[in-house]
Amino acid sequence: MKFSFLQTFSPILFLFLISISSMGQTGVQALNTDGILTFSVLTITNNATYSPKNVLAIWVKDAQGNFVVSRKVMAASRKQHLVKWVASSNNNSVTAITGATLPNHQLHNISWDCRNDVGNLMSDGLYEIWVEFTERNSASGGAVGPSTKVTFTKGTEVVSINPPDEAYFSNMSLNYSPLNVGVDENLKPLLKFNTFPNPFNDRLHVCFELPISSFINISVYDLSGKRIAELVNEKLPQGVNNFIWEGDVDGGKRINPGIYFIRIVYGEKLFMHKVIFGG
Repeated sequence: MKFSFLQTFSPILFLFLISISSMGQTGVQALNTDGILTFSVLTITNNATYSPKNVLAIWVKDAQGNFVVSRKVMAASRKQHLVKWVASSNNNSVTAITGATLPNHQLHNISWDCRNDVGNLMSDGLYEIWVEFTERNSASGGAVGPSTKVTFTKGTEVVSINPPDEAYFSNMSLNYSPLNVGVDENLKPLLKFNTFPNPFNDRLHVCFELPISSFINISVYDLSGKRIAELVNEKLPQGVNNFIWEGDVDGGKRINPGIYFIRIVYGEKLFMHKVIFGG
């Protein structure tokens, strides 16, 4: 019976409590608003040495220029040629989509849950989404590849930005939704989202069905709102998709018994799903 209260704990109430957790006892400090950002960009060749092959990084910086988190690094052994990303991140690709050199230019989609590379919710304020690619050996005497940034304010207001096309970056779209804005529990039956067994002691099966091939992010959070694991962060095919989570966090450590929330971001909206790990 010790879970009797938490078993009726609303996911939306959970998000609300997380958003106010950073307030002082007087309630006058700024909120650390929980939310979700989605960003897309189409890269365009600059006809350099290895065109159209390219390496690419998308990452987040705060208004002071400090690195926050990487969201996509497609380079593998050639990461050193992403000169601006390396200088900013010191090769930190924790939680990012990663892969080999890209064979061509394409539309990239990423999401950001407003947390840093160790999973902690960031304070409200200005943030920058950076994109860099290169088609040459930029770290070996070649020119630095093209880059751009889009700035937005993380806070209590919805943000929707469609920056004008640039020479090497087009179709850019940034959408940020703060706490409870964009939360849509109707997505759960639409995606036929299910986890089993729940509670679980060993493996948690995560199953859902996409109406069309789409980008989706599925991450796990503890009761403090800290992101502890990212299960899915990519474009998946239409139809049934299945994943297994063995109760491990980034780095392989097992979680403690208790209640956790899975946050699903789909179509720039999100919903929450509660799971219980018995240990």
